Amino acid sequence: MLKRLVVRTFVLLLAVLVLLPLGASQRKKRIVTKPDTTSLVAKIQDFGQTGRMSCSTFPVKIHTSGRAVQIQSEHSQILPIYTRTGAFYMAVRLNKGVNWLNGLPRGHYFINNRPITIN
Repeated sequence: MLKRLVVRTFVLLLAVLVLLPLGASQRKKRIVTKPDTTSLVAKIQDFGQTGRMSCSTFPVKIHTSGRAVQIQSEHSQILPIYTRTGAFYMAVRLNKGVNWLNGLPRGHYFINNRPITIN
């Protein structure tokens, strides 16, 4: 019985010693600065032009016809599509030959690092 009490006291003391520095550091006031939104907007606008987005492994030919996009590929592959801001929108599985992509909402997209506009 005494042994259990000593072990419990030791564990409790150890927990207090470990958690005490964490509690003191959390009480410090943190200085929060506002982000520079002008540079953030510039980075978003330049995102598609810097090549940071992934593109298809093999070359593709892209043609738009109204709201349909015709993508011609010599190989089966996955083609990522990004929004105007550079956010990933979807990935399309391409078969060898001519592929049609329908159902994209109107807007501006980057397909294979090329700007595409859907009217």
